[in-house]
Amino acid sequence: MISNLLDKIIFGALLIFFFQVPILSDHYLQFISGYYQATELQVNNFKKNAALHGYQDVYAMVEDFMKNNNAAVSKDGEQKLQTLREYEALKEALAILQSGNIFQRSWYMFHPSRWQVLENVLENFSPGIPLKISDVLYSIVLALLLSFLFMWPVNYSVRKINIRDKKLHA
Repeated sequence: MISNLLDKIIFGALLIFFFQVPILSDHYLQFISGYYQATELQVNNFKKNAALHGYQDVYAMVEDFMKNNNAAVSKDGEQKLQTLREYEALKEALAILQSGNIFQRSWYMFHPSRWQVLENVLENFSPGIPLKISDVLYSIVLALLLSFLFMWPVNYSVRKINIRDKKLHA
């Protein structure tokens, strides 16, 4: 009886938790999209500047800046290179968050190297219920599987005790 109640509580808690993952994924996508757009503006300005000054591409300009003897110019080149790398990483992130399945999006979001971004997203996160049928089904299936795994040792122990009690009363 207690194990049945515990089973329902665990399933309910897991279901509520798994309902949040798709919603968190959408919030994460919005956060990354804003950062991507801001970075894209910078990169486009870098490209315009490179074209204006006769460079083959933006990377040629950055390389030239980094080789410059003036410390301010070489540091600016390093910062531009870092911005270009962030831009490429953000493009990959958007591809995963926009078209990946829930497992790929979760793997991306919960990766330890991106915990700071996740913390920033969680500052404005509010719980809810996902609206996509696939997200609801994902949540239910995972909640059922994990609640089964969590309750398996408890149910096994309860069955063992019940068998022992039946033998003692027989």
